[in-house]
Amino acid sequence: MSTNPSPSVVRSQRNNVRRPTSNHEIELDAYQDDESRMLRPDQAKTGRPDNLDLGSHGKLKLVRPRDHLGYFSTSALILNKMVGTGVFVAPPTVLAITGSKGISLILWLLGGVVSWAGLAVYLEYGIRFPLSGGELHYIDFVWTKPKLLMTYTYSIFYIILSGSQANSLVFGQSVLLASTVEGTVLDPRLQKLFAILLIAAVCLLQAFSRINYVRFANAFAVYKITFLSIVSILGLCALRNERTPVAAVLDDPYGVKNLSDAFAGTTLKLYPVSIAMLDIFRVYSGYENANFILEEVRRPPGDETRVFRRGAKFTILIVWFFYIMVNVSLFAACSTEELINSSDVLSLFFSKVFGPSPKTRTASGTLLAISAAGNIMSATYSAVRVKQEIARLGILPFPAYFAKSTRYDTPGPALLLHFIFSTVFIIATPLSNANGYLVFSTIFYYDRTVVAMVLGIALLAAPHLKTFEYEGQKWSPKGSSLGLWYLFPLTGIYIVANLFVFVVDWFPASLQNTLHTKERVVASWVGPTVGTACFAAGAAYWLWDRHILHFLGYDSEPLQERTEGLTVHITFERRLSGFAACIVKGAMLYLDKLKEFWDLVICRRHRDQDEM
Repeated sequence: MSTNPSPSVVRSQRNNVRRPTSNHEIELDAYQDDESRMLRPDQAKTGRPDNLDLGSHGKLKLVRPRDHLGYFSTSALILNKMVGTGVFVAPPTVLAITGSKGISLILWLLGGVVSWAGLAVYLEYGIRFPLSGGELHYIDFVWTKPKLLMTYTYSIFYIILSGSQANSLVFGQSVLLASTVEGTVLDPRLQKLFAILLIAAVCLLQAFSRINYVRFANAFAVYKITFLSIVSILGLCALRNERTPVAAVLDDPYGVKNLSDAFAGTTLKLYPVSIAMLDIFRVYSGYENANFILEEVRRPPGDETRVFRRGAKFTILIVWFFYIMVNVSLFAACSTEELINSSDVLSLFFSKVFGPSPKTRTASGTLLAISAAGNIMSATYSAVRVKQEIARLGILPFPAYFAKSTRYDTPGPALLLHFIFSTVFIIATPLSNANGYLVFSTIFYYDRTVVAMVLGIALLAAPHLKTFEYEGQKWSPKGSSLGLWYLFPLTGIYIVANLFVFVVDWFPASLQNTLHTKERVVASWVGPTVGTACFAAGAAYWLWDRHILHFLGYDSEPLQERTEGLTVHITFERRLSGFAACIVKGAMLYLDKLKEFWDLVICRRHRDQDEM
């Protein structure tokens, strides 16, 4: 018998904790005799309780077991989220901040260590709470006081910031690079237009078909592995000072010479290093992507978490290896000055290996655009399912609408929500500033450092928390046979790394000197301030939705979930009493009077026409 809880058991446990049976539910059970009356309360013969208003009902479609993701598709989902364009965009920024290739490589190695530590944390949460929605449910389980505060805070932050704006903007830039000649000044308005068009196309594709996304994702994964392998092989050629005859005639630094004094020019200051690490965290992020759709991952009998565990571990090791190899390749082929001053690193790399050619710019832009598209497809697929789960908990306004699936069995309303906020941030990103993209693309990951610390600290206390107990047994690690001796040190590393970035990110720095630019820059406090404001907005919404509205007499809760085959029926309860009931009754009375007046006007008009 398995010692790992199933998704249905954990979901039932969460529903019982969050929504204990109330007097209203007892009354409702007496009022509803059968399934049809539950779904159509307007046809019930028995009267409702006076202060109960069944507001809305939604239907959510589950994925058929035969369509669950196997080893390859699970790995593809994670790899596509981790590998976008960041590995070619971030190295020059990190290099400009640190001043040396040696320190940059060390930071990239540390980023891999922190990501592996993060994966260890998320594996344990995914095994104990195997629900789609990932962090949303982990926080809901472990942070219970004040009731639902952190759940609301996380939900609002995730809805606002978890868009696909970062890689979509790189996609727009890549399209312009591929279609223009060297020296052309890229129009940021066109860049944003292409970014919005891509997100719209991805959302439409996923709104009409889930299985087509899976096929595309698998193809993108093969493409990215091939792409990174080619770059790594070319990097090995650069280390041996080998390149084409056309490039060999160039009198420029190349090969081992570029790595001969790897630590020269090192500048280590806390704020720049924290910004560099935050950018590296962004590039490495995605290892937790399978946690967001765990109910769609195959669960083989006997070892239900095998596909999830092995797929995630294998993928992060592959990505870690390729990230280091890509950095080594870029550093071997190009000098520090060339990398810092280049606006298109991949094109520079190709020109150093193959020689100057207009085709290198076109090839670079095309390859990056395809990679960005794959990343956005994977990020969108998981993000919209988290947003659907947020609606399923009744946190969003109009929860039944955003929680439901379309007739194509896809989360269409959640996709619409994702598109709206992604578009807003694309438009808001100040691309004219030297660090505008850097600041706005890392806001989400700044807030994620808070989530990471909360989950890490809770995991350290897991052996003593009832939340983690299962079938009366205390929790013990399941992600590795090495147990607590392996997990707790990694959890400590994960917490400390995120704490460092969270704290130091507030300290001001001369970003113009750090980024080697004289252009305008966004102030260093903008990113942390926006991130904190999103958390504050979540807390304010919690206060309004759970306390102020309740004080005024309005309550809304997810009432029941009933499963019929692959369809989950979710009913949301709305109760009105006191001041809220008076306001609604007054509004309805006013509307009735207005309707009577309008009917009277129409009647008189018809009578006048008849008399004429």
